[in-house]
Amino acid sequence: MEKLYFYLVTISYDGSNFQGWAKQPQAFTVQGYIESVLKKIFSHQLNILASSRTDKGVHAREQKFTLRLPFFLPKKRLRHILTTKLHDYVVVKKVEKVDKNFHPLRQNVSKEYRYFINTGPYDIFRKNYQWEYNLPLKISWLNEILQSFRGRHDFFNFCYCRRKDQAKTNTIRTIKEIKIWKRKNLVVISINAPNFLRYQIRALIGEAINCYEGKQTLATLREKLTDTTNPFYKYKNIAPAAGLYLWKTKYNVNNTV
Repeated sequence: MEKLYFYLVTISYDGSNFQGWAKQPQAFTVQGYIESVLKKIFSHQLNILASSRTDKGVHAREQKFTLRLPFFLPKKRLRHILTTKLHDYVVVKKVEKVDKNFHPLRQNVSKEYRYFINTGPYDIFRKNYQWEYNLPLKISWLNEILQSFRGRHDFFNFCYCRRKDQAKTNTIRTIKEIKIWKRKNLVVISINAPNFLRYQIRALIGEAINCYEGKQTLATLREKLTDTTNPFYKYKNIAPAAGLYLWKTKYNVNNTV
């Protein structure tokens, strides 16, 4: 049996360059780009598995993926190779050797996403990296709204899951922590959970802002977390992808070997 060597690679990337993480035909994606570069380096197809699947326009400060090689390479050597070959679109921050049983999706205990909202004047040079909301936001009130999402809830109304798939899809998630702060005109929202659903964070923030603007009551927003049968409760407001960053992923084991 061929011996395999397992590595965990930490990267960052500008999501505005990509059509999302997951490989797609005829689309420039992060996974597709990395795997195409790996094929050029090693002369055969190597598949990678990520800790998170970011959507089109979503950025990553600390994305992680596993890579299996049929031969041994020292961590520093592999990092140098990947850094040199991926640098046009991806920054390689770290390479670790991991046990063969390590799984980047199943063993994480928390993921932190951060969302950035510009409450100041429109900034054309930052429009791909923050929500150009361009209106004042009262942090205390927005925080009260956002705290409604803390804890264990069925987030069916706040994710991309079609009604016909509801019965066979687990949309229950636990949000451990939500923090919000302001740096001059920039509002930062940090959301921490073991895992997330597709569009969940952007739907939460979009619906929270809708509530902040008085377009729905806080009671209605909270009811959407308990009533997953009302067809009118599915999210209608989603925050722009540009403001969202995969910030950090933590694991419950010592993954290095």
